[in-house]
Amino acid sequence: MGHLEDRAAELPTTSGVYLFKDRRGTVIYVGKAINLRARVRQYLSGTDERMMVPFLVRAAVDVEVIVTHTEKEALLLENTLIKKHRPRFNVKLRDDSNFLHLRIDTRREWPRYDLVRRIKDDGARYFGPYHSASKARQTLAFLQRAFPLRTCTDAVLRSRRRPCLLHQMGRCCAPCVDLVQPDEYSEIVDGSMALLEGRRKVAVRSLQSRMREAADTLEFEKAARLRDLIFSIESSLERQRVVDTGLGNRDVWGLHREGARGAVAIVPVRDGVMTEPRSSLVEVADDDPDLLSTMINTAYQGDTPIPAEILVPVLPTHHDVLQELLTERKGKRVRIHQPQRGDKLRLLNLATENARVRYLRETDEEERHRAAMAELAEALELETAPERIECFDNSNFGGAHPVAAMAVFLDGRPARREYRRYRVKTVVGSDDYASMREILGRRFRRALDDGVFPDLLVVDGGKGQLAAALAVLQDLGLHDQPACGIAKPRTERRRGDRHATDKIFLPHRKEALKLSRGHPALRILQHIRDEVHDAAVRYHRQVRRKSTLGSVLEEIPGVGPSRRKALLTHLGSADAVADASVEILAEVPGIGPGLAEQIHQILHPEATSTADPL
Repeated sequence: MGHLEDRAAELPTTSGVYLFKDRRGTVIYVGKAINLRARVRQYLSGTDERMMVPFLVRAAVDVEVIVTHTEKEALLLENTLIKKHRPRFNVKLRDDSNFLHLRIDTRREWPRYDLVRRIKDDGARYFGPYHSASKARQTLAFLQRAFPLRTCTDAVLRSRRRPCLLHQMGRCCAPCVDLVQPDEYSEIVDGSMALLEGRRKVAVRSLQSRMREAADTLEFEKAARLRDLIFSIESSLERQRVVDTGLGNRDVWGLHREGARGAVAIVPVRDGVMTEPRSSLVEVADDDPDLLSTMINTAYQGDTPIPAEILVPVLPTHHDVLQELLTERKGKRVRIHQPQRGDKLRLLNLATENARVRYLRETDEEERHRAAMAELAEALELETAPERIECFDNSNFGGAHPVAAMAVFLDGRPARREYRRYRVKTVVGSDDYASMREILGRRFRRALDDGVFPDLLVVDGGKGQLAAALAVLQDLGLHDQPACGIAKPRTERRRGDRHATDKIFLPHRKEALKLSRGHPALRILQHIRDEVHDAAVRYHRQVRRKSTLGSVLEEIPGVGPSRRKALLTHLGSADAVADASVEILAEVPGIGPGLAEQIHQILHPEATSTADPL
């Protein structure tokens, strides 16, 4: 139980599927959850009162999870995994049934929709899957109202001599008695498929065209019915994912790396449905393209089936050659593709998240932290991992109320009791470099007195801010103080490089150091930079509000320096003065009810109302 509780504490809080395993590694239960960590903890805490749960918990020794984007994806994956593993504690979904799909064969003369549970490579189009039969039938009923295709079988179609009741209800265009032409019927079919594929604008244009035709022929009831259908499309129909049997088989590769360690996850998609991912840890010195090239080449050898498409986060080295090699092995064309948008990118992000979950599960947090600090020391060319890191940032608004803040990390973690805030005293206007020189001068002169120096000084900014910091250290004779600057890649992003990462500037190094996205050293520097930036902005807002309030108080007749001091002393802060009621203000020594009313009205002009004249 202790091992399971430790495992549960490490699980993500996203939606997904969980698999309980016994001592032999056999899957004994598969379940889905909106919050994986909370759901698994319900089993272990005894709050799940189902009779089989105590037996399941006693038999289980481990739990694995697969992350999904939505609860629906989790439900579909649960179905697939139960059929694959046939776990003994699962009761439902162990037969050969499957989720419903809408099928339409556009090659027929008068196509119609059918509800089917099996997808065949027969040239027809399939839409779904629908996680409940009622939802599938609701969608089909909506389609019949919006796009009145026939519902009868071929035999009934050939034998009818007059329109059926559905035609009278406006839910069938009656091709059986030639009340619709083939080209008109094809337009209705195209509109219905556009709606199922999520191309709502195309479907709406089709309905609008039919609505105008009905209005032109004075069929106002029909036109009104079509108008109502147009309005209800967005709210009444859940967009369903298309299952394309021609391109429905692909492998999606996700990669999560932290320095020279990481994990790879492969999410197989078969017939448009995600199946159980495979994941493994990696320890390599190659960059991502080289790593993927080697792993993909190794993975698809021997009898391993090769899908028609492989989605990757970055294109492997010599991907065109690798693509040709896989095509020769498969005997059919294989495509290696890096998606940029849409459902394929969503699948790629899902695979990456599963790789990250696997890595975090298999590596100890303390071990990861030690490795990250070592990576930081190596990247910044430090002799040892820095125990104390201090980061500085300035904040002002048009040069007014300039302030600064210092954030402190001890052993790579925030030590908020060590944070400090500074008012800039000698700088007039918006001079970031001069403000940095003043604040660092005050900080390191104090360090010369108390002997507390950082193992690493970080400034929020680029070459200019780092140069200002180095000048201060030089003037104080601190020639061996390690320092660096971190700046956002604004220039690169303006040029269209959406994947550019923050730049790190080091003393006596001309070019900026660019670490890969997710690099442990970069994450630590980004964390402390974000911490000090937030602290500086919060302090600046506080100073600006207090200054504004002080200016307002100075303009109130009868409120001089002594009464302003009494207000701040009695209530504790400028914010408390602004939030105080008339009664509380009247309790301040030297402030009577009349002056309290006057102060409150000036601080809250929006609350002042004028009585209506009689």
